[in-house]
Amino acid sequence: MSQAAELSCVCGKNGHCVIYNRAICSAGTQEDLQQLSRISHLRSYPRGSVIQAQGEPCDIVGNIVEGVVKLSSTSVNGDDHIVGLLFPSDFFGRLFAEESRFSYEAATDVTLCTMSKPHFERFLAEHPVIEHEMLKAKLDELDAVREWAAITNGHTTMQRVATLLYVFARRSQNQHLRGCPPGSNIVQIPLSRRDIADYLGTTPETLSRNIQTLARAKVIRNISAKQFELLNPAELIRQSGETRADLDRIATI
Repeated sequence: MSQAAELSCVCGKNGHCVIYNRAICSAGTQEDLQQLSRISHLRSYPRGSVIQAQGEPCDIVGNIVEGVVKLSSTSVNGDDHIVGLLFPSDFFGRLFAEESRFSYEAATDVTLCTMSKPHFERFLAEHPVIEHEMLKAKLDELDAVREWAAITNGHTTMQRVATLLYVFARRSQNQHLRGCPPGSNIVQIPLSRRDIADYLGTTPETLSRNIQTLARAKVIRNISAKQFELLNPAELIRQSGETRADLDRIATI
C-alpha cells in the first residue's frame, strides 16, 4: 500500500465532513460518530498511486472524501481491466476478507477517510443500525453493477459513452473547477481515453469518434482531453438509450 499523509477525521454533521449526508455514518448517533472518529483517519494519495494492490492483505477500509478511485483486476495473462469507479461517499475496501480481490488506484488526487478493517468490523458488530446501512449500501451498489453490466452488454458504443459521460456529470465532484462559477456544467473526466475505452469495452479510436459526434451535435463541448462542458443533458440522456430515472439511479448510488 502506498504511503500517504494522514490526519484525524472529524465525523458528523457538525464536524465539517463533506460527505456526511451521503455516507453510511449518517445513520449513527452523535455518540456513534464520536467512536467512529477515534478509529478514522484522513489520508491523501496523489494521482496514480496504488492504495491497495490486488492480492494484498486487506488492512484498511473507508469512504472516498474527494477525488475518484479506480478499481482494476489483473488477469492470469497480466492484462489489467478496469472494473469500477468510486466517487466521493463511496465505500472502498473489502470487509470480512483476508486479501483484496481488486487493485484500488487513485485516478485523481484523492482524500480517503480510512479505518483499520478489524476495528471497523468490530464497530459494525456493536452498531447494528450502521451495519444495516452498510448492507443496504452494498446491495444498492450490487444493483448498480448489474444495471451497468446490462448497459455495456446490450447497448451500442454511443449509448455506453453517453451513459458514462452522464455519470461523470452527475457524480464527479470536480464539476466545480477552479475559476468556474457555481452551477457550471464543466465536467472533469478522471480517466484517460484508453482507460475509458477499456472500461466501456471499445477502442480509444471508436471512443474518440463517438465523443466528436456528440460535440458536433452540440450535446457537449470539448475543452480538453479530460474536460467537457455539458450543453444538452436531455439529448445526452436520449443518446444513452436509458431513462433519466435509470441514469440517475446508476449515477447516485
